[in-house]
Amino acid sequence: MRGSPSIENGRTRAEGVPTAEAVAALLATCAVGFLAGLAAGGVRLGLGLPGHKVLVWMAPLVAARLVFRSPVGGSAGALAAALGTMAVGGNLAGAGMHLPVAVLAGGVLDVAVHVIERRRLGAVWAIPLMGLAGLAANLVMLGKRLLVPSLRLHHFLWTSGLAARCLSYAVFGLAAGLVGAGIGWVILRRRGK
Repeated sequence: MRGSPSIENGRTRAEGVPTAEAVAALLATCAVGFLAGLAAGGVRLGLGLPGHKVLVWMAPLVAARLVFRSPVGGSAGALAAALGTMAVGGNLAGAGMHLPVAVLAGGVLDVAVHVIERRRLGAVWAIPLMGLAGLAANLVMLGKRLLVPSLRLHHFLWTSGLAARCLSYAVFGLAAGLVGAGIGWVILRRRGK
């Protein structure tokens, strides 16, 4: 009989229903994303280079995704970061219709962490992989900028061409992924996981 613990090897919860631990991990990752988004919307780094705010919002999100291990934490956290930035008048994701781009960028992070967890990669491989995931995710965010060419961007250094913008977004995304993965790995080691 379906649902009987004796027939289903002791399973008492329905398949597909997240556990309290999974929900807590997702909410924790979203909270980190939202706070990072608030910071990205309110902090002015003054670098004047395209894509540099990723250092503020993506690095903490990468660390949170690694630490809390929520399967969709990157996507949900990136959405929370975009909403947090919008809450303080920033434009991490631009208009509300561009929020799916932030979710897609977070999905890139989710896929990379999934590979790390599935293959049980050590820090030597995991940190560079997250750096590359950060690079790819920030290029996804550049795609959002290309969808909205009417935005006035106030970057003063070598930003006239698309190639320069791509390079800047790639470098900052790589840095955010590496920094976030390094922080996440340190936290995991201290927790003994």
